[in-house]
Parts: sequence; C-alpha cells; structure tokens
Amino acid sequence: MALRILPILLCFLFPLLGTSQNQEQLDLTNTLLGHWEGAFIKGNSYQKLQMEVFLEDNKPVVRQLMEEWFPNYGDLELSVEVDSAGIIRMPSGYGPITLQLDPDALELIGQVVDSAPAVYVHLKKKPVPPPMPYTVEAITIPNGKVQLAGHLHLPTFPQTETAIILVGGRGCYAASTEYDLYARFFRSYGVTTLVYQKRGNGNSTGDCATATIDDLASDLRAAYQFLKQHPQNFKKIGVLGSSAGGWVALKAQEAGAFDFTISVVGPSTNVFDQQMQSAREGAKIFDLSPQALEELEAYTKLVFEGPSNRKTLKAMEQMLAKAEANKWLSLLEDTDIAKKVKEIDELWVRRHDFDPTTVLSLYDKPFLGLYGEKDWIVPAPENIAALEKAFDGDRRFLLHTFILPEADHGMETTAEYRVLESEASYWHFYRASPQLLIRIVEFMEAFALLE
Repeated sequence: MALRILPILLCFLFPLLGTSQNQEQLDLTNTLLGHWEGAFIKGNSYQKLQMEVFLEDNKPVVRQLMEEWFPNYGDLELSVEVDSAGIIRMPSGYGPITLQLDPDALELIGQVVDSAPAVYVHLKKKPVPPPMPYTVEAITIPNGKVQLAGHLHLPTFPQTETAIILVGGRGCYAASTEYDLYARFFRSYGVTTLVYQKRGNGNSTGDCATATIDDLASDLRAAYQFLKQHPQNFKKIGVLGSSAGGWVALKAQEAGAFDFTISVVGPSTNVFDQQMQSAREGAKIFDLSPQALEELEAYTKLVFEGPSNRKTLKAMEQMLAKAEANKWLSLLEDTDIAKKVKEIDELWVRRHDFDPTTVLSLYDKPFLGLYGEKDWIVPAPENIAALEKAFDGDRRFLLHTFILPEADHGMETTAEYRVLESEASYWHFYRASPQLLIRIVEFMEAFALLE
C-alpha cells in the first residue's frame, strides 16, 4: 500500500517545492528593490559603489554609480539575475559579480567572478535618497536646418548665476545627455549645465560624418544663444571642451564671448602640430622603431597636404600596407584613412583643421587647462607652453594650467599595487584622477563662479 501512495505524494510534493522556490526568488527580488551603498574591496583598499535596483518590464535592473569613475564613466544600467539557489548575478565595471543576501541585516556580500586576488563586494540597503534639488529638462536647440537635442540640468539649491555648456571630443557617438556625469557634478555646485548631442547623433539632426569644425562651432554658439535667452538670466556662461572639443570651444569663441573656458586635455596648438606631437609621443609609448615613426610622420603630412587625387590615395595605401607590420596602424583613427579619392578631403583633420593661436592671444577671460602626465595624444608640455605664450603680460593671471599626475588622455589612472616610501602598500583602484574635479572647483571659486 505504501509503495502505491509514494508516487502520488511525490506528484503533489514536486510542484509545491517549485512553487516554494519561485516564491523565495520573488521575495528575494522584492527585497533587492531599492537603494544600496557599499564598495568593492581589495586587500586594504575600497572603492565606493551605489546601486539602485528597480523593475523594468517586470525584470530587475540595476543602476550602478561609481563616483570615482566620473566624469567619463561610472553610471551603468545593467541586468540582474536571481537563480533558484538565491545567488544574485549582475555585470559591473570590473566584470561579473555574484552576491548573496542577508535578508535580516539587509546586506549583500559577494565578489567579482574569477578575480585573483579576490575583489570583494559589500553593500548595505539604505532608505531611498530624498528628491535631489534639481530638474533635468529635455531641450531642442535650433541651428538653421539642424536641430540639436539635449538636456538642461537646472539646480534649485544651491543655485548660482553661472551656466556651462559641455562639448565632447572627436568622433560620432550618441552620448547620454540626461545622465551626463559632468552635469551631475556641476549641478551639485549650483551650476546650470547644458549638454547636447552632437549633430547627426542620438536625436540631433544633421550629419556628423561630414561636419566641419565651423559646423560644430556654429552648434556651440546656438547653445550659447539658447542660454543667453533663458529666463534664468545667467550672468556667467562658460564652456568645457574635452579633447577635440577644446578646439570647437575656441573656434566658437571667434564669434562669441564665453565668460570662462575649461579645457580638459584640449589642444592649444594647431591641428597639424598636435597630430605630429601625438605621433612622436605615441612612438615612445608603443615602442615604435625609427623607421615606423618616419613612416607615420610621412603619412600624417600626406593626410594634411596631399592633393585629392589617385596618386595621393595610392601613396596612402602603400604606407598603410606597412603600418600594421611596423606597428603604427593603431595610432590612427578610422577617420584618418581614405578608401576613395573623394574621401581624402573628408578626412577628419581636413574638416577640422584649425589654429587657435589668434583666439587664445585675444581671450581676456579665465581659462583653465588640464592635462594628463601620461597623455600622448595631447602632450602636456607643448600645449601648456602654447597657452603661456598666448596669455602673456597683464592677462597671465587669467590662465590656470595643471598637469595631473599619472593621468592619461581620458584623465584616468591605472589599477596597481602601490608601495609608499614607508614600505606601506595598498591596492590603487582604477579611477579618474582625483585632481580633475578638485582643480575645476578651485578655478571656479578663484573667479567667483560658484557664488
């Protein structure tokens, strides 16, 4: 009799077990929803991490904030998985992580998968932070036939009479303007921040692939006029240009009067000189042979000066055939290479050829230039020298320049074990240079832009 009853009991038991496991997963997921604060931990060092877990299409999604990765990265929206054993899996800036929940203490513990030595993760659930004192408005900026899409970040407290426009670097990409990390930083100091998508990217119309520096400078001036006409009546309107965005900011300055300029690894030399400087510094970093450097310099000159004809295209193709073998191809961008004769005049450096010397020599407002010690793309010594030559005499006090230790072109510093003179050691996490935002605040305070 018992043998006949057992299969019947099992038929009822297995669905109940499955239901129980599903309920446990649901309870765990519901507990995960909300705000978490903690850190990555390696040895005796930590790096802060914040997480917001929410539902999107009935699936858990996490938004991770890595403040030490600001301003270039650090705001990541990622998927979350909860398996039947209660293990929580999600990506992170350091790779996949697994976590386990202590439901009573509301703490998560885990580590980065396959990290050796281990990188641990520990987070604690916190109340959802109160509403932040700012608004983010979707905006459209007209510029002739082009419509620029973006967002205006308006702080409500603290609130200054200063506004700033952000200009990105080389390339065509649909940057997030609603969650821009520079905007997050500036608005916390009461500075209204305008961020727009480069023409032909995201929701902006136009063509990025054929845009010239005149086009991009025209877009920036349109953004400036947008702020000038804003009912907030800003007393100071400045610009922050990153990398090639520094050239765009200076080109726009030919026809406008920004009240201050912040140049983050922005070149102050002309485009040809910058490309040649980059070639020489890159040759050191990538350990190129003298022959390879000679070929790279010859190719760079041809990109600028060669007539737009089949002879030039053939010469370029012959040089590029040697480039991979001699290890200098990686120093070029895709937009440095023409595949057809008609593309020669469309090369990026030809569309953006510009010399900022005159603009800099006439600019009589505060200027901050920040450069990375390890930046081979926009080398610090040559660019600071050009700025100091331009800001001579009575205007010298307007110029602030800094070389950020160990920072590269992205203002990033590498992850490594570090040993101090006292022989104490620690794990230095990958992070943006801490001096980047510190120097910006000091500069704005020095010229009363944060009052």
